[in-house]
Amino acid sequence: MKCAFLLLACAVMLRVSAQEKLVIMGREPNRYVVHTVKSETSLQTVSNQFGQSVTKLAAYNRISPNKKLAKGTQVKIPLTQYNLVHAKTDRSSAPLFHKIAKGDNLYRLSKDSKVPLATLKQWNGLKADAVKIGDLVIVGYMVNAKTEETPEPAAPVTVREETKTTPVAGPKTTEETIVAKTEEKPAGRKEPVIAEKTPQENTVTAKPAAVNTAAASVSQTDNTGYTPREGDEGYFASAYAQPANDQNKQFHSGDAATFKTISGWSDHKYYVLINDVAPETIVRITAPNNKSICAKVLGPLQETKGGSGLLLRMSNSAASALGFTDPKFTVTVTYFE
Repeated sequence: MKCAFLLLACAVMLRVSAQEKLVIMGREPNRYVVHTVKSETSLQTVSNQFGQSVTKLAAYNRISPNKKLAKGTQVKIPLTQYNLVHAKTDRSSAPLFHKIAKGDNLYRLSKDSKVPLATLKQWNGLKADAVKIGDLVIVGYMVNAKTEETPEPAAPVTVREETKTTPVAGPKTTEETIVAKTEEKPAGRKEPVIAEKTPQENTVTAKPAAVNTAAASVSQTDNTGYTPREGDEGYFASAYAQPANDQNKQFHSGDAATFKTISGWSDHKYYVLINDVAPETIVRITAPNNKSICAKVLGPLQETKGGSGLLLRMSNSAASALGFTDPKFTVTVTYFE
């Protein structure tokens, strides 16, 4: 029994030590981490692992989006205000390290990373302020990132449907669908599927078909006293209308498509996948017919077959509210940052 326990402990230690450590390289505004490919794979797999689009990674590394990556290939993953945070987060994240060089100290790291000294010591299990040249010190976290590779699935995964009884306001309970199953689609057209959890679990996970993406957690507990009305901008409209005083309005325009979800049809809670906009940002999407809805950003837009050049994907309930019926359409997006 002792022998088996020791073998298990050794296996766990080897697994932890083998996990990739993301060390920050470069200088502002061009900082990045380097990911070393463990086995032959595609840029799509790296995209899935770090929550950044294939197009962006290909451009940043000056390689073809379709290039096969051999074992040992090093891929640069850019760090931006959207994926580098200076606090632990509930969303999928991986620690970011600074390698101590000559002249470095914890006080300077605290000032440069905007992380309190006490927090740096807590993250790194340090009891004293002293650090040595070559030490790796956690100075932040990379959201929508994993330290282990997530291979692409060989084929689209059909998610089984199940139900769960959850308490709601009032004396009654309702049966709520937790996972949406893949719906039948016209030949030649494939759309990602959103799997949702109940408000009790306080998460909504965006998961396009045939692509493993990082889970994006979205709070469902905010109560605005909202009552859905035909033709309104939706549940998140009131949040969009109250930006912070120091935020500026941003504009984007481009092609959009949809993903399938059970959300939004009755509660008017609309969601969107878009690159380079922070998760949980509220955006307004306007159609050429001047109809508009407000949606919450779940995370970055993952590259899928037939999705090249898209600005965003929105929940199909949002597209319906805007009056879209085509597979691809043009929209204008505004938000505050």
